Amino acid sequence: MAPRTPPSPVGLHSPSPAPDAFLALVNSARAAAGSPPVSPDPRLTSAAQAHASAMAAARSLGVQGADGISVYQRLTATGYAYVTVGEHLVSGPRTPAEFVDYCLRTAQPRRTLGDPAFTHAGLAHAFDGRTGDTYWTALWARPLTPGDLSRTASEVVDLTNRERTRHGLPPLAVDPFLTTAAQAHSADMIARAFYSHTSPDGSRPWDRAAAAGSRRRSIGENIACGQRSPAEVVEGWMNSPGHRANILKPDFTHIGIGFAGGGSSGTYWTQLFGA
Repeated sequence: MAPRTPPSPVGLHSPSPAPDAFLALVNSARAAAGSPPVSPDPRLTSAAQAHASAMAAARSLGVQGADGISVYQRLTATGYAYVTVGEHLVSGPRTPAEFVDYCLRTAQPRRTLGDPAFTHAGLAHAFDGRTGDTYWTALWARPLTPGDLSRTASEVVDLTNRERTRHGLPPLAVDPFLTTAAQAHSADMIARAFYSHTSPDGSRPWDRAAAAGSRRRSIGENIACGQRSPAEVVEGWMNSPGHRANILKPDFTHIGIGFAGGGSSGTYWTQLFGA
């Protein structure tokens, strides 16, 4: 009798697909969409490999693996800080060409692949030997620089003030103390894994503003997570009655913006208002 073949391991990852072949396909599609090319980054590839392996081991697609770690946390753990990020989590394709073809078939995956904001990409896959399924993770990102952070905050302020002007209200001025407090809160929500106006130590928005040096008599705060751009986050706030009320409150005169990438949701935003 022939010896029995041992079962294949679950979550076995093969070598990452050749980046040149993958990027040639991607950058051809991006050029057709009028977007600049992306380049490979080993940190994105490493995070993609870890997440693809986690999905294969769990036999489930998802932003968060069975180990409780999100694909964004895997990326920031490599030391890559980003100002914007995107991901494709897919099972089924057998080759990079099939993967890219799959992503180009529907609107949202196609928008991510062709997003002009991204400058780097990484692709990896893992094979589940028991089911024969292949799990893919592609990561797209733009690295965070001090200039990017400043521009992102300025865009949120500009979009906020456009909404106020549209409703006959004066624009808000940027306040450095509110900015410091807002930025610290966005970073803290990632560092201590919470999403709330109340920090784990019990501090509230006015406490954080005062600790940063603000002497404003009235404080308001909007937070959000998961939005990938200033336009998306301001639109979300304006579509929410409570957040909209803060943006359009006549008494507010000043604003500070915070942004940080990472955590379970990928992006964390804070608007801090003062009067």
